[in-house]
Amino acid sequence: MVYKPKEIPEGVNVTSVHPLVNFAYLLGTVVVFSGLVYLGLGAIATQLATRISPELEAKIGRELISDIPHLDRESNSPKQQYLEELLTSLQKSNVNSYTPLTIYVQKSKISNAAILPGGHIIITTTLLEEAESENELAFVIAHELGHHIARDHLKGLGRSLVLLTVASVLGVGGGNANIVGITGSLTNLHYSRQQESTADLYALSAIVDYYGHGDASLDFFNRIQTKNKDKRGEFSAYFSTHPLTQKRINYLHQFAKKKGWKMKGEIKSLPNNIFD
Repeated sequence: MVYKPKEIPEGVNVTSVHPLVNFAYLLGTVVVFSGLVYLGLGAIATQLATRISPELEAKIGRELISDIPHLDRESNSPKQQYLEELLTSLQKSNVNSYTPLTIYVQKSKISNAAILPGGHIIITTTLLEEAESENELAFVIAHELGHHIARDHLKGLGRSLVLLTVASVLGVGGGNANIVGITGSLTNLHYSRQQESTADLYALSAIVDYYGHGDASLDFFNRIQTKNKDKRGEFSAYFSTHPLTQKRINYLHQFAKKKGWKMKGEIKSLPNNIFD
């Protein structure tokens, strides 16, 4: 018997699927896998960041605060002493801060406030000028305290560390990036809804503990929310980092009612020296 090889048909090694479809499939697989890896690393890094030692956090905080422009902290000035006393008064006695707290005033034309690692709280001059009572200012400070107690700013730092690692692996941005470079946007933190809500409740609880009521504490947010609607973008800085919607304001009033907290009481004026 003579062996007769079969003729190989043309195109036997050519897939019937268009090359672009194959490319899209491979690209999609890579993107999905990379996303899952990023989320996994992010979750791990977030947990690790909240467990860093107070010494390391203090070091990171010193680097960050040194990179923030136009800070005014005259320890002997009446304004500084007033703000530090108010900050101390708002710290709830049943919650211990794991690191010393420091408050700074930043000369800025935007209304904003932030908490950095190391217990550094920043209040802008414009926010001070817009506040019409101590009760309003106290809520803003207490809200940042809420983020500090929950270590929300460090959870954001954990995500930044993942970004730095990915950038280094991909060769993006070079290998000399430092911790300040990747967390320079900490004054522009975007917290989750749950983090914001928890900080809100901490703040209102601290206000009620200190003043005996929550009256006027939310006036600042109601006022700038109204102005933001009238003059779009003018007051967007605070809302970009602390999106306090009317729904959240209503929730705070409902929560206060549920707790039996008074929302009416004496409103305390701001001292004149805070505007110097």
